[in-house]
Amino acid sequence: MVQNRYTLAEYVGNPQDWRYTWEIRDDVTLSSTCDFCSRTLQRVTYEVFREGRTAWICESCVARYNIGGEIDGEVLGPKTARGYAHGLTARLKQQTCHDLIRRVQTALPEAELGEVVVYFDRNLQLSPQGAARLFAAMVQIGEETSAGVFEVQTRSKAHQQEFGALTDAERRLVWIALSPQQRRRLASLGFAPEGTVIRRSTGRRASLSEAELAAPRIAVLSEVAALDRAEKE
Repeated sequence: MVQNRYTLAEYVGNPQDWRYTWEIRDDVTLSSTCDFCSRTLQRVTYEVFREGRTAWICESCVARYNIGGEIDGEVLGPKTARGYAHGLTARLKQQTCHDLIRRVQTALPEAELGEVVVYFDRNLQLSPQGAARLFAAMVQIGEETSAGVFEVQTRSKAHQQEFGALTDAERRLVWIALSPQQRRRLASLGFAPEGTVIRRSTGRRASLSEAELAAPRIAVLSEVAALDRAEKE
């Protein structure tokens, strides 16, 4: 598989010269771009500054470069600053998902998402069944949020079987939120949505498979509804 190589913009110079402002953006449409490396389709970006200039950088650059910061006059080293940024990120993502579920619940009370709210607050993830119910409700109200902002549990056999018990339409909704590793595992169990293409790698890792939908990955849930309507017509 060909991997993209990313290079820093010329104005960046030495990343260690930049500092965090501790402002973080959570883009639920996954449409932000990193000002350092130009990666697109980003969810979380972090504001950094140097000599009066600011930039918004992605999580990959946060992990890769030794950027420092300051809190209440105390200078933080790169490792401590990175850890603090990750802590802020975890809390921000949790709050974003919680608020989104509540918003959908208010807009569509007949969806009965109470159990989904409780499950997420306890686990900070969705079960496959809960994800299918929530994403269907999001489609119904036209919510312009990527399903990828949520994490779906599929590690246990119980959750894998729960995914397998979903209808094909429900699997398609949940599939959008899964990582490549999750997709490969579920595809190996025969649970991939209908029409999924299975590509097997070669060489020493020939036993592994990569699963992807025949159509391009749908990033925004409202587009799933549009696709579903087109298929019915």
